[in-house]
Amino acid sequence: MIRNDRDTIVAGIEHLCDGIGPFQKMDSLEDYFKMQTDVYDTFGDDSFDILIDILLHPPELGRFDPNDFEYELQEAITAVGRRKPRYALDKINDLLGIKSIRLVLINIIGGLENEDGLFLLESLLQPSVESDLLSEDELIGLACALREIRGEKAVELLSKMKVRYYNHSSALLQYIEDGLKILQ
Repeated sequence: MIRNDRDTIVAGIEHLCDGIGPFQKMDSLEDYFKMQTDVYDTFGDDSFDILIDILLHPPELGRFDPNDFEYELQEAITAVGRRKPRYALDKINDLLGIKSIRLVLINIIGGLENEDGLFLLESLLQPSVESDLLSEDELIGLACALREIRGEKAVELLSKMKVRYYNHSSALLQYIEDGLKILQ
């Protein structure tokens, strides 16, 4: 069954959040990833816009942990976005100015593992009032996303981050260093 309406997509994501935790009903991490993939495969190719709408306007979650739901939603957006990465990146580009979802979008860009995403991440690093307001978590997410995407441009951007944010937390600097080690 292809799920292309909001209610059935929300139900699929909630299924992944069901119980105290999704790992409780799994024998292994591989079983959980297979269950994730099976659910995402039921989402039609044109469900990306619905998933983004769910991100922008989350449902009432009742008994579900909002963090678990956001994680599963992020994973679903990434999985569906990989089917049409150019379309996904164009949509994400239009939303990067929304501070409340920026970290999730950064994580999705990294998860797409598409070099075209580097330009979106680079735009967040351009000197401007808004980019100077990136949170520590967003900067760490950026470093991780660059590491996931890889390539010479990712190394260049991590190197720029290392210089620009040298006086930030040791955690951020460690993520930057780890990314540079992996990519070089």
